[in-house]
Amino acid sequence: MKNKIITYIFILYIFTFSILGIIIKDKDISNEERRELTTFPKFTLNSEYITNIDKYLLDHFPIRNTFRSIKAKFNYNILNKLDNNNIYLQDNYIFKSNYPTNNKSISNFKNKINQIKNNLTNENNTYIMIIPDKNYYLKSDYFLHIDYNYIYNEIDKLNINTIDIRNIMTLNDYYQTDTHWKQENLDKVIIAMDNIMNFGYQKQNYKENIYNNFYGVYYGESAISREPEKLTYLTNHELSNLTVNYLENKNLHTIYNQDKLTSLDSYEVYLDGASSFIEIYNNNSISNKELIIFRDSFASSITPLLTPYYQKITLIDNRYINSNNYLNLIEFTNQDILFMYSTLIINNSNTLKG
Repeated sequence: MKNKIITYIFILYIFTFSILGIIIKDKDISNEERRELTTFPKFTLNSEYITNIDKYLLDHFPIRNTFRSIKAKFNYNILNKLDNNNIYLQDNYIFKSNYPTNNKSISNFKNKINQIKNNLTNENNTYIMIIPDKNYYLKSDYFLHIDYNYIYNEIDKLNINTIDIRNIMTLNDYYQTDTHWKQENLDKVIIAMDNIMNFGYQKQNYKENIYNNFYGVYYGESAISREPEKLTYLTNHELSNLTVNYLENKNLHTIYNQDKLTSLDSYEVYLDGASSFIEIYNNNSISNKELIIFRDSFASSITPLLTPYYQKITLIDNRYINSNNYLNLIEFTNQDILFMYSTLIINNSNTLKG
């Protein structure tokens, strides 16, 4: 009798989820994981078709996110595991392991920087600021870290004026559910940059605009339900009067794209997110100097705070554009040059183009 009950339950389970799989419409995007879901594959006579079918079924399994949440809670609370799919939870923060240290990637990053340096003139003032990812401030012997000291020592060998912000940042300067830092906490970073770059720091007055429904990239990966965070973007009259030109988005000419607040990644409100080449003009800057920033996404939120000091700022994200293209768009003369990358990129520099 017991075996029959188990059999009936199993059959009911298979039948129920098969019907749900047919009834429930496939989604194109997972809002929780912030990624595109696998579409039903076109039939082919090879093993890849079976693999793609497996991926499709896993992506569109009914109440999939509920099962992901159950698995995560089971791992953390019942098995007392430190991580679930390389996601760690501590003090309301969500971290993702970027271990181990990738020496080959660090060497590749240095080569990319040196390739750019070869195009500069003797009149370019060159600086580098490496942004520690928030795992740097995860104070626990239980979690494996990349070798940050090794990364910074290797960067020093580039012989570029270095802006080291490790000791002025804290974990509180980063979002709990995301990789990035908070724009409203970055005035101290601007001061540290001015100490090296000498662009003439002046205290600015900003209005804080708050979006109360921010879920960072790690929220979906953690599969743990929690309250959203606040995302703040700073404005004032001067920022509102900047002229901004985007290579990809020809219709946008402002420093913020507020439409992105309700997109999959609200952080893209800053400089329209993944933009390969941006020019920012400020006719009311305190100097006629120009700045060129080679950067990743961390630069998106701090760049608006640099605009009072430069008549023109050019941003180049060489994850999305190669030198053959951006060298046709700029001419190196006497600009300040700033390399601004996070340790996440340095440890995974294969994303950078030549």
